[in-house]
Amino acid sequence: FGEEAIGGFAAGIVGTLLGFPLDLVKTRMQTQLSSSATKQLSAVSLLSHILRTEGISAVYKGVGPPLLSLSIVNTLSFTSYSYFRQNTFHGRDGWDYKNAVSGMMGAPVFALVTTPENFLKTQMQLDNVQGDRENKGKAKTSKQILQSSSSRSVGEKQLIQQQQKTRGKFATSFQCARTLVSSHGLSVLYTGHVINTVREAAFVGTYFFCYEGYKTEFRKLLSGVDMLIRGNAGSSNTSHEDAAPWSKTLAIPMAGGCSGATAWALTFPMDCVRAGVQGQPISASPGILKKQGALETLKHLLRSKGLMGLYAGVSPSIARAFLVSGSRFSAYEGALWLCRWSGLTSSSKGGRCEE
Repeated sequence: FGEEAIGGFAAGIVGTLLGFPLDLVKTRMQTQLSSSATKQLSAVSLLSHILRTEGISAVYKGVGPPLLSLSIVNTLSFTSYSYFRQNTFHGRDGWDYKNAVSGMMGAPVFALVTTPENFLKTQMQLDNVQGDRENKGKAKTSKQILQSSSSRSVGEKQLIQQQQKTRGKFATSFQCARTLVSSHGLSVLYTGHVINTVREAAFVGTYFFCYEGYKTEFRKLLSGVDMLIRGNAGSSNTSHEDAAPWSKTLAIPMAGGCSGATAWALTFPMDCVRAGVQGQPISASPGILKKQGALETLKHLLRSKGLMGLYAGVSPSIARAFLVSGSRFSAYEGALWLCRWSGLTSSSKGGRCEE
């Protein structure tokens, strides 16, 4: 399964770098307070607001942990899915529930990686927002100081104004992890582990189930289009296997994008609860850590935002899922083809990248 590991690793890197800006927007929309000044902003407007007030570096703030962990997770998920599909459940192409079960089998293992990754990513994505809330009181005091003293130098006034800008407590993900672990112990990194594991299992099961199904449907559709273009639509001597290679190749990103969008749409409420649990402010100072659990977070979301609050941020998430999943499966299948073409791996079993 060396080629599966290489394909999964490539999928993790490509998907993370392409989708992280939209993931930031999704997290901000999921966790913003109902009284927030940005609550009426659309996904595009919110991204523009972040770039304008926090700078372009904020778009990729906290990208380190997911870039590392998702490369590992995709390696594990694609490899375990391929193994269980071929050797245990014998899943077939198309809409086969065994593909969903095969995908879910690895969730408890790679959730051990994604829980701390999601926790640190969420803390970093919300760090500027939480720092801004903490500095609101300071801003009022600074404004009074500026107004009360006209004798202050320009440099002093600029320094006070600079301190009012949105900024967080942590410069890097490593600093965030080191600070919180030293204050609250290693277990703080596994805040929200149960809800994250349940979400991972539901997501990846839907993900692979839909991918195999959509891929079969798109290949039938695109091969039909190809035969229609070539004027063989009514011929009894042609089949979908005789279609041009482009129809099979194009079906991969289309199926990947649709499967990712479907999986996110179905599991989004669980991800919203996860973001609420892992995004709650955690003091960097040592002391008793009071954390809100998944059920309390769900009740709070329903009470403060209503049922639709569980779908806050769903639009950038669906857009991100289509973009990331389409590119992820393309990178995965492309890596498999490259491994076999170059002779890097000798396995020809279980491949789904037909030329």
